[in-house]
This record gives sequence, structure tokens and C-alpha cells, in this order.
Amino acid sequence: MSGTSLCRLVLLFLPLLLPAAPRRHEVQFRRNDYPVVVAPARLQAAGMAKAILRVFSDDERRGGLYFASGVFPVVRPALAPWAGEYSSGKVPLWAWMGARKFAWLDRQDLLDREWSSGETRPIPKLDLFNPQAQELIVTLFAQLARQRVSGILIQDDLTLQRFEGFSSWGKASFSRASGLAADPRRMLTAGTAQHQAWEDLKTSRVTAMLGRIVAACRQAGPAVGIGLNVHYEAPLTPARARSWYAFDAAAAGASGVDLFYLMAYHRQMQAEMKLGEGDNRLYFRRMLEAALRLWGARLVAKLQVRDWKSSEPIPFTELKTYYDLIPAGVEGVCFAAADPEDLELISRIISE
Repeated sequence: MSGTSLCRLVLLFLPLLLPAAPRRHEVQFRRNDYPVVVAPARLQAAGMAKAILRVFSDDERRGGLYFASGVFPVVRPALAPWAGEYSSGKVPLWAWMGARKFAWLDRQDLLDREWSSGETRPIPKLDLFNPQAQELIVTLFAQLARQRVSGILIQDDLTLQRFEGFSSWGKASFSRASGLAADPRRMLTAGTAQHQAWEDLKTSRVTAMLGRIVAACRQAGPAVGIGLNVHYEAPLTPARARSWYAFDAAAAGASGVDLFYLMAYHRQMQAEMKLGEGDNRLYFRRMLEAALRLWGARLVAKLQVRDWKSSEPIPFTELKTYYDLIPAGVEGVCFAAADPEDLELISRIISE
């Protein structure tokens, strides 16, 4: 092996070879209707170094935000008292915010359209190709960055899934960028020039929007940290991430995002990929090793604390097994979709 090849190999695996840094534990609460927020002192006693609170609701009838943005309706101004509780800075408060999926949206002119059964139909997601919708998203995050929060976690809806993007704006953007006719069937057929051009265009649009959100937040609140939720497929299958979500891991890494929250939800992975328990654990470990090589100290591994369908807490032994599979070099672990009563379970996981 040449010296150059050896150097490249060392750089590739350097994050896995470095001594483990002290691990940072966080909790993301799943709901935004708690009568009172969990006191910072209680989180600190449980070993948490950060709290992430949901500040949006996509309920079809009663949806809205939990802070005044001047853009979307306000369910109740809950973020202000939450931020007041955390103003001491002992446990930083981050706001978890959706980017484009809001079930209560009624502005048809701003909505994206998906291709379904041979035709397009509107979906309750902002159109990333529509300049007005883009400005709305940027304004929304800038307003959030002006609140009394230490950081913002961008929801995993900042994507363009396989059948999305077929609004008039999206099709016009495709024809202008590629010089080809916007034929949804060919744009969705792998191996065609239209498909490659469409995938490239969607990926560049998502990346550009991420960059605009980060820039707007930096201008509105220079000290505010920015995190991004990332689907678990991205580290090991980048081609699938591009095809399914229009997500480019390398491009996102250059966007200015501070932390990448990899949604390493073991039960979801096992169900969707139809894996046996042993294969699921192997995939989990390999996925996080690949993510660590991609993002290093910017990686945060997200563990699901509750079952998505039943909402029941994950048993201690099961959750502890996957926690222990996280590579030592991963500095951040976020226990996701938790309720306040889960803090005792989380504290046991990290201390035993």
C-alpha cells in the first residue's frame, strides 16, 4: 500500500480511532402540550445536557405554532415561558421545528403536489420550488432564531420524497434546468436522463433550502445552534437517501449545520427493513460507524424511547442493548420522543 493510500485510510477511520470524548446526553420531548415544562434542575439531575422541545403542531384542525412568528397561527405562546424557565443556561433549550409539512395549511398556491395514480394531487407540504413558499420557510426559521432559545432542530420534513415536487413550479424548474420536457413518468423511471436530472435538481433544491435556513438563522441569532434530523439510510446508502429524500450527506455537511441528528430508531429500522434482531443490531452499529466517519463530532445518535405505534416505553434491557452498541466516538446521544416520566428510565440507561 502506498503512503498516500495509507494516509487516506487513516483519515477515513480517524473518528473511530480517536479516544472517546465525554458523552453528551440530550432529551427530545415528543409533545408540546405539557401543562408545565420539566425544570432544568430535574434534567440536570438526570444527566441531561440539553432539552429539545417541540414548538409546532401539524394537527389538521388545531395545528399551528407555540410561538408568534407573524406567519402561521399560534396555538398558544408556550415557548416564551419555557424559555424563561431555561434562561439560567444550565441546560440549554433547543426548539424542534417543522420545515414544510403542516397538515392545517390551506394556501393551495403554496402547496407542493405529488404524482399519484397517473396524476398530480396537492399535499400539505410547502412547495420548495415556489419562491413564496421558500420565503415563508426562511422567515419562519429566522423568527424562531430570534426567540430565547439556544438552538433549533430542523424536522426531517426538509426533504423531497420520491413522488413529490410535481407542482407547476417544480415541473417548470425541471424543464428550465434540464432542457427536457417535464414528463412525470420518465422523471420517475430509473435509468432515464429525465430521472437523473430530476434527482439532481431535487437534491440541489433541498441543499439550497438548508443553506438558506442556516444563513437566516445565523443572521437573526448568531449564537443559535442549528441541528438537522437525518433519516437512518443516509450514512450507509447515500444513493437511496438521494432517491428517497433528495438528501446529499456531503452537501449537507458543507451547509453550516452544527449537529446532525441521525434518527437511529432501532424498532423502526427493524420493521421497515424486515431484519432479524441480530442483523438489526449489526446494521445499527455499522450505520453509526459510517455516520461517525461522515460527521465526526457533529453527529448525535437519536434513540427512540417509546414505541411509535403503542407509545409504550421501550423496555430497559432492549434500550440499554442499543445504547451500548453506539460507538465510543459518538459524543452526542439524544433520547427522542420522550415524556417527562421517561427520565428515570433514561437516567438508568446512561448510568448503569
